Amino acid sequence: MTNKLEVRNFSKQFTSPGGPFRKARAMHAVNDVSFDLPAGRVIGVVGESGCGKSTLARLILRLIEPSTGSLKFDGDDLRAKTPTQMRKLRADMQMVFQDPYSAIDPRYTIARAVMEPFEVQGRKPQGTAVEEIDALLTMVGLNPGLAGSFPHQISGGQKQRVGIARALALRPSLLVLDEPTASLDVSVQAQIISLLEQLRDDLGLTYLFISHDLSLVRYFCDEILVMYLGRVVEALPDTDLPARHPYTATLMDSTFAPDPKLRRVITSLEGEVPSPFNLPPGCAFADRCPGATAVCRTETPILSALDGHPVACHHPL
Repeated sequence: MTNKLEVRNFSKQFTSPGGPFRKARAMHAVNDVSFDLPAGRVIGVVGESGCGKSTLARLILRLIEPSTGSLKFDGDDLRAKTPTQMRKLRADMQMVFQDPYSAIDPRYTIARAVMEPFEVQGRKPQGTAVEEIDALLTMVGLNPGLAGSFPHQISGGQKQRVGIARALALRPSLLVLDEPTASLDVSVQAQIISLLEQLRDDLGLTYLFISHDLSLVRYFCDEILVMYLGRVVEALPDTDLPARHPYTATLMDSTFAPDPKLRRVITSLEGEVPSPFNLPPGCAFADRCPGATAVCRTETPILSALDGHPVACHHPL
């Protein structure tokens, strides 16, 4: 199976300039992340807010530039591409954003929003504009009669379908989905996930799916990357595998099954998340981990495979 994406040692450092009353500071929003995304597969990236998920998504599309690392898309080195070359390549790699309310220009009709990628790329649809709009709206389960509506006239779930239709306008092979269901009702979330599954099967799409909902990621994705403060702390090659990292185990324990017989006691984490501007030595999770030892507070664990199951922990479960 060929790889759609090859990410190696990706890092992004942001700096905060100093001033008369404060020192300059730096933080690694993404720190030494590596993974392969095979064509036709779905990899989920999960973690708490602020762990670097959305930054990683924007780095992969080169919406922001990485500090270090390499990135290949269909074997091409994306970091070697000029802005003009990247603009053309982005027709084959699109993003669906988290907030459908702000992703669409409120002054645009649904028809113009869907056709916007053609304007940006300077392309023409295969048929007429009306035929293309009807086809795209139908593809995502919307009535073509909504084409003349404005965003404020449709629901949040419909807005997200418009965002997906716009992302599919140029027939990309890769979609980066940045928490596409986070702002939607649970029933609408299920509809969007069902739509994404259908589109994946019909169009042969590859997804990088970002979410903070581990239960959703385990259902929808083929593999999972768990991030904590910019680093991948565990990579599950199969979503049915048990957690090896204490942080992943905590995330899994925090999900609830809709069955009273499966209720369990939830043990909450103690301690505070360290400041990303001032990470402690060793493992960043050590102060919150019940199994942490002295080595955890002095040596940073390396992501290494145990029976094909990579985990960055000195004392894996």
